[in-house]
Amino acid sequence: MTQTPTTPVEARVLAQDAAEWFSAIPGERVAIRLHAAQVQGRFSMMESLSEPGCATPLHRHAEEETFYVLEGRPTFRLGDKVFATGPGDLVLIPAGTPHAWINAGNGPCRMLATFAPGGVETLFTRLGGLPPEEMAALAAGYGTIVLGPPMTAMAEAT
Repeated sequence: MTQTPTTPVEARVLAQDAAEWFSAIPGERVAIRLHAAQVQGRFSMMESLSEPGCATPLHRHAEEETFYVLEGRPTFRLGDKVFATGPGDLVLIPAGTPHAWINAGNGPCRMLATFAPGGVETLFTRLGGLPPEEMAALAAGYGTIVLGPPMTAMAEAT
């Protein structure tokens, strides 16, 4: 049964230039398009712009996650499977699934990511400039567990 929230979410338009861009992992800039606090924690949405070769470490977390590819050619690892994707593709990552991605293309990659429930977006605001071991420790505090190194171009060929 769905509960009706005690405070209604306000309908609004969030302008494209209203979001602030910041560095997350090396080679990636992120803008939080919708904070969980704006929708009573139900979900959050971020936009990512990454350079060729930018990659996330293999990790898992308790949130459901989706990626909608707007531009570029990211490759995703979902569990033991690897998928090449492109513009218009939607990637669904169930909670707890080990996953990672790499911008395997020759140009920029732009994606929209959603997390449900929201809240983990705050982690991304704190990652910029940290060495990998500090990123892993910080991520663990948000319930994100790093399981392995970032994907490589070789990993996409398997």
